[in-house]
Amino acid sequence: MRGLVGLLCLLLCLGAHAREPLTVIYDSVDTLPLEPYLPKPVLQEKSLIQKKKNQLPFNLPVTTPSMQPGKAAVTPKALPYLQRPLFLVGADQVSKDWLVERREQLIHLGAVGLLVEAKDRQEVESVLAIAEGLKLVPASAEGFAAKLGLTHYPILLSKEGWEQ
Repeated sequence: MRGLVGLLCLLLCLGAHAREPLTVIYDSVDTLPLEPYLPKPVLQEKSLIQKKKNQLPFNLPVTTPSMQPGKAAVTPKALPYLQRPLFLVGADQVSKDWLVERREQLIHLGAVGLLVEAKDRQEVESVLAIAEGLKLVPASAEGFAAKLGLTHYPILLSKEGWEQ
């Protein structure tokens, strides 16, 4: 009976988080192993592990329905609340060419970017390869587009306004 009470006290103290092998400090010969009473670790199937490895931290396709590649027709506005310059690009050829041309300037400015249009992983990876050295995140810019009246990308937004 004394061994069972001790075992229950030990289980309560250890909780369900005990994962390391237990060290025997004293064995009174009538000691029972604790392992059968501990919860078993849940083993994930290989397919679940592989799926998690291939899972992206964003959803595809990335879309910004109110924007498309082309020249911005809106008058630039000062954006004093912008802490760092922000650029918006797509996976289209116009955006890729713009990114190649402006990459060094964007790095120098410390600009961060949003990839606002990409159909699949291959498009995302191709733009990320061009943007090497820049922080670029695939995400919709629908909020920026609506608030600022933007309809076209690529574009660079800063405290002074925006430019293409």
